[in-house]
This record gives sequence, structure tokens and C-alpha cells, in this order.
Amino acid sequence: MLWSPCALFPQVIAFRVANATKLAKSTQTNKFTMTQYQASIYPNTGTNPVVTNADENRKNVAVCFSGGGSRALTCAWGQMLGLSCLLDSSGTSLLDQVGYVSSVSGGTWASVLYTFRPESISDADFLGLSYVPSQLFYGQTGIDGMNVCVMGATALGKVPQNFSNLSTLNPLKNIFSDFLTDTLLKGIPLSTSSKWLWMYIVGKNVLADFGLYSFKNSLFTSSETPWNYAGAKSFSLSASYAAETIFKTEQAPRASSFIYARTQNGNGSGKSACPMLIINTNIIGKNPSAVVMSGPVQIPLQVSAIAAGINGRNPCTADEIGGGSVDSFAFTSSLVSSPSIGKVSANFPRAYTLADITACSSAFYAATLAEPLHAALSQMQDLSDEDLHRHVSGLLRIGERIILKDIRANLSAAESQVSGLADLVPQYNYWPVSATSQEASANRSVEFSDGGDLENTGVAGLLAQVQGGIGNVISFVNGAEVLEMKNTQIFAATQMAPLFGVCYDADQRLFKDYLPLGVNPFTGLTDPTGFLQIFENTQAQFDALRLGLYNANGGEAKTGAAFLLQTLNVVENTLFGIKGGWEINILWVQNAINNTWQDQILDPILKQKLQDGQTQGGNTEFANFPYYSTTKKIYATAAETNTLAQMWAWNVSHSESALSIAILKMFNA
Repeated sequence: MLWSPCALFPQVIAFRVANATKLAKSTQTNKFTMTQYQASIYPNTGTNPVVTNADENRKNVAVCFSGGGSRALTCAWGQMLGLSCLLDSSGTSLLDQVGYVSSVSGGTWASVLYTFRPESISDADFLGLSYVPSQLFYGQTGIDGMNVCVMGATALGKVPQNFSNLSTLNPLKNIFSDFLTDTLLKGIPLSTSSKWLWMYIVGKNVLADFGLYSFKNSLFTSSETPWNYAGAKSFSLSASYAAETIFKTEQAPRASSFIYARTQNGNGSGKSACPMLIINTNIIGKNPSAVVMSGPVQIPLQVSAIAAGINGRNPCTADEIGGGSVDSFAFTSSLVSSPSIGKVSANFPRAYTLADITACSSAFYAATLAEPLHAALSQMQDLSDEDLHRHVSGLLRIGERIILKDIRANLSAAESQVSGLADLVPQYNYWPVSATSQEASANRSVEFSDGGDLENTGVAGLLAQVQGGIGNVISFVNGAEVLEMKNTQIFAATQMAPLFGVCYDADQRLFKDYLPLGVNPFTGLTDPTGFLQIFENTQAQFDALRLGLYNANGGEAKTGAAFLLQTLNVVENTLFGIKGGWEINILWVQNAINNTWQDQILDPILKQKLQDGQTQGGNTEFANFPYYSTTKKIYATAAETNTLAQMWAWNVSHSESALSIAILKMFNA
């Protein structure tokens, strides 16, 4: 038996029933629950609104931030800070001139916060200041420099510390306990709530501190859940854009139900103050019946502040997924009809929010939640009656009480359900733009995967949206792979390899070209990543990339940032819907040790901690710096986060760094 209102004392039940009508009226007026709205669709055979609404005054330069959890967020923080410190000849920040940002997973955490954070949080408060290594200190205050152990209240780098609530042994501070307490006491079974758990964790840990997720646990608001509550808002580019394109439509949603990207005048209207953001995730498609796949087919999806959808298609078998995009607020709605050309009518049971797309883009972690969820339930059952009552009472209003024996019985019942859950990955309703003529029968429930499960750089998703409309790309690949040479083999660019049609086998530590039809040359199976090639590799361009990154890093001396500028031919790609036939200049930048920077650290405590982390590994603070493993530890201390971000800010902007010169040349070209 699951927890329910019947677990409360009779007088409390009477109180809540008497107030149910009043509560429903007070929340219904604020909810995004009008029966139907109309939205615009953008077939991939027509004009892409992401391109037509990009700021034409910005440079023809895009920046990509790869996935990699809290490590990727931290690197992206430093890279944004570095770009903001780099000025062109007119004194304008390069970050303010970037045309597009394309992000994946942990990179999406950073880019969403940068784009949609409240206007009241300035760049200086959000990004902070850049310091030379000699100004970094561990634990010291009152110094002319930075105490890396202190994190600003509105700094981007506070996010990794929030994730300590995933692993804390204290069930009263565990985020799983909060989610379970609120949902189970409202009578919502795990089979219903589990697919929303990761969205809740991302909302609370990544977005809430910046006002982008506002659900508050309370049993008093019994009709609200972490995924459908009164304050939930959809997102769009600006108030002026929405007024011209969304709110003029018949059956349009209310203006009050939206949040907007930051704008230059600070009131939601006018030009955006940020690059056009493209967020990458995937939908799980159909596997072919006659082909042995190494994993499920994943079809890449891009979401912007304007539109969300799929321009490519399943390369393995017939699958209706794809065909174009729909207004972002209408993504995951339930299609009703297509009343006119370019328009659809749909039901909106809930708002599609930044928490949804940010969670989907980083959904890798959702698949790992079953074990800690089970542990949280066990820990809650081990609590004393007094502690359990105190924890649950935190969600109750004055006058409400609970019966502990019912709580314990329902905790046990919930725990038994965890092992029966197939997975905890996000699941949403989806209808393909290519199938709108089918009306309601086009709706289907689909699973979403982490953008980095397929293509972790964000480069392919960028090109799928802009096609030949971008000429220069900076790709920050913030992975955990160590850049090194072993037995004359250079191990670098493993995450870029599929973009050149190259397969990397981590067990054998070898590179080989994919065989036709996406066949892995090491296993003989068809890989989902075997369909990712977007760059020509006929002249061994990928080998040149590995060598270039290794040499720029100073070989085994590791004395510089790892980067290489290449001019590459783009080839046609069915999976992403990339037409091909043009060239781009792409500046690849890979996460790597930079001893020139590290050797300039003077503080003996910080210097020793970095050396200990790099040699001892494990759970040591700064373990494997800068290659933090976020699969083992998504949480990071303020010192770990500040230090890695400062390394990257220096790499990108300091005059001693060759990378800063290469970046300036790209913007000035």
C-alpha cells in the first residue's frame, strides 16, 4: 500500500477536503493547463527559424561545449570567463560576439544558466574574475587573489557542490528522500514518478538557485508535483519575439507562462544578450530487425529558445521520427489536429520547461539512479520514529499529522518497487512533424537519451541547425580522456573520432575506420555512433587532429593548451539531416594538463593538493585534475571547481597562452 491522504488523522483529512476546492481554484488560474493551444511547425524542407532569428550583428563564430557532467560545466565556466576577458581591437568582449552556442549534457547546464539566468545576475557575478595562477590560494583569506575554497553566491561554479545531496549518508539531507516523501505521500506510485526523478534533481541542483525551477515540496499543495506545478514556465527567445510569433496565434498561451533569454535592455524585449543556444539530446528510435545493433538507435534532437525538433531521420530502418521542428513551448504536447498550413492544435497538460530539456540533455545520469534510490529508501526505513517524523513533517502545514506505522509500511512497499523499474530515463510524449496529418494517432511515448550518448561535442547538432550558415566553430571538448602517447600511438580526440567516421576501441586502445553501414570494425556489430560522420577524412584529417592536439599540448611535457585549427569539408549525413558540401574552420580544444599554468601556482597548499590528486587519484580532492571523473563523483568541491575554471580562463584569455592568439585570429578573420 502506498502512502495516501488516508494516512493522515481524520480531522486533518476533513480540513484538507474542506479546503480542496479553494486550493484547486487558487492553483488552476496559474497553471499552464488550457485545453488547447496552437503552435507553428517548421518542416525541414523550409526555413529554419533558429537561423532567421539569430542576431545578424554577431560574428560568424559558434562555440560548442561538450558533455561531461560537473567537469564539463566547470570547464565551460572557465571558457566563458576566458572569452569574456578576451577583447577585440574595439574593446568588445568576444563572448558578446559569439553567434551560436551548441551544448551537450554538462555543457548544457552551463549554457542554459548563462542564457536564461535572471537579468539581475550580472556577468561579473555569474562568471567572476580571472586570476593568474600565482594569485590562487587554498583556504587563505584577506589576500590579493582568490581563495579557491570560497564560491560566490550567484556563481556558475556553485552547481557541482549542490550535487552533494546525491550521495550524502544523511537521509534527511538526501534529495531522493525529498522526492519520495512528496510523491509517495500524495499517492503517486514509483512507476509513475520515477521517469521524473532526474528532471527533479536537475531542477533542484542546477536551475533552482538561479530562479529557473521553483517547485517547493509541500503536501498542502496536493494537486502539484515536481513535474507539474503552478509556477512552471515554458521558455522562448524574448518577449518581443513571443509577442510577434506566439501570442498572435489563435488559442495562444498566456504571456505570463513564459521565461525568456536575457536581453540587451534587461526587460525581456529587444535583442538577446546571448548567442542563439542549441541544446542537444536524442530520442530512442526503432532498431532494424535484420541488423545486430550494439545499442539502441538514437536520433538526434536539437532544442532552442525558438523551436525543438529533428531534421534528420533513422538511417537504419523506416521510422517516422523527424521531419522538422515545432515551437519550443509545444514540444511534448499532445497533437490534436493540423488546422492550417504550418499550424497545429495540441493539448497541453503541463509546461515544457528548462528543467525538462536540461535533464534530457544530461540523461546519462538518469540511468544510474536506481541504486541510490534504493539506498535512500533503505536509509529512510532505518531512521528512528522521531527522525522520520521530523523529516516528513517538514512538508506539512500546521495542524497536519501523520501515522508513523503507515509511513513505514509504505516505505517498504515502495522499496520493493524499485527493483521492478526498467529504467529511470526521461520519457515524454512526442509527435513527428512529418506525421501531423495523422493527428492524434501520431502521439507516442518515447525515451530520451543524453546528448553525449551519441555525439558528445555538440558540433553535429550545430551544423544540423545552421547548415552552411556558419563558417567558424570553436569546439571545447571537456572530456576525462587523458591526452598522451603510448607505444607511438597518440590517444586524443576520442570523442571527435566518429565525426570523421573513425571508431575508437577503449579496451584495445586502437582507432579504425568504421565499416559501411555503421559496422564497428572491432566487434562486427552496428553502432549507433557509426552513422555520425560529418567531416571528410580522405586525407587522414583525423590523424592530423590527434597529432596536432598532442603537439600543441607540448607532447609529454604538457606545457600548453591542446588545440588545433582545421579547415574541413562537411559531408552529407542522414542521421542529422546535414546536407554537406561546404567548408568550415573548426578550432578543436581538448581538456588536458597544462604544466605552464600549473607550475606558476605559488601557494604551497594548493600546489601540493594538485600534485596529490594527480598522483593518488581515487577520492582525493583534485583526483585526476583536470580529468575529473564525474561518473564516479558528480559532486565537486568549491576548490576543485574554482581551480579548474581558472585554468581554463587562463588558457583561453592569457597572453602567454597560444590558444588565446588562435581564438582572437578566428574572431578577427
